[in-house]
Amino acid sequence: MSHDMIADLAAKAAANEDQTEVTQGGDYEYTPPPAGKTIGRLVEYIEIGKQPQKPYQGKPKPDAEEVWIGFELLHPKKNIREIEIEGEGKKTVADFIRVRLTKKLGEKAKFKKLFNKLQYGRADKKHIAQMLGEAFILEVFHNKSEDGKKIYVNLDKDGEYGIQAPFIIDPLTEERKDITVPAHIRPLRIFLWDFPNKETWDSLFIDGTRTMKVDGKDVEVSRNYVQETIMKATNYEGSALHQMLSEVPDLDIGGSEATQGKAETTTTSTTKSPSEDALEQLEASKSGSSADDDLAALGL
Repeated sequence: MSHDMIADLAAKAAANEDQTEVTQGGDYEYTPPPAGKTIGRLVEYIEIGKQPQKPYQGKPKPDAEEVWIGFELLHPKKNIREIEIEGEGKKTVADFIRVRLTKKLGEKAKFKKLFNKLQYGRADKKHIAQMLGEAFILEVFHNKSEDGKKIYVNLDKDGEYGIQAPFIIDPLTEERKDITVPAHIRPLRIFLWDFPNKETWDSLFIDGTRTMKVDGKDVEVSRNYVQETIMKATNYEGSALHQMLSEVPDLDIGGSEATQGKAETTTTSTTKSPSEDALEQLEASKSGSSADDDLAALGL
């Protein structure tokens, strides 16, 4: 997907919805990325339509528009590594965290709090989609399940995000020092509910199936959970996406069975082969740069 297309869609998103406004009212063994401060880039903004909500205090909640926002963690020593994929050889991968939020602009809404952190006061940024590819200082938080056997990885603690602009200010000279952040390895992905097109839709497709336990039995489920989740939106019927897929019958819309598992979790590392130019940018960003000094200054 070209940067021009992403920029064009982001501009449409910002023109269609100003997220600066505040509304009134309410295949390999996965290792979680380490807790603490790191660096990374915003690589994914996917609107998935209206989805059913869990009851609150026993009372049903109305369906709400949701969005997936993904960050690739790119600290050279903490988050980027080579892994061996059977039949494919060695791949360079980076840790990945996806945040799933209801798209609400209330002052106390987590979506609005995340937007404010990513915007960090820049008046020209009206929509999260406009920040795709940008670098940030991120803080990773670990929470354990009640039985202590699982670790849940988050970018917020008690609803507050540990996200900062990619620079530090010298307390003595008040000079700004930018932090060197490697190029993203994953391709940037954007999908806008109101502005679907074939390229952004196709970019969400994940081929194949995986085996998972359902009620104690091994069941083959589709890996194409992103497209399938979007197509299960309660406002899918009659939507711009529905119309697009109906008018272009040869589009690959994935499996017909709704996925019951996830090929990627909210925190995972990609096993897709990165593009050659992304790898070249990554190596260029490591060599001859002051990244280690920058990170040391942050205590990373």
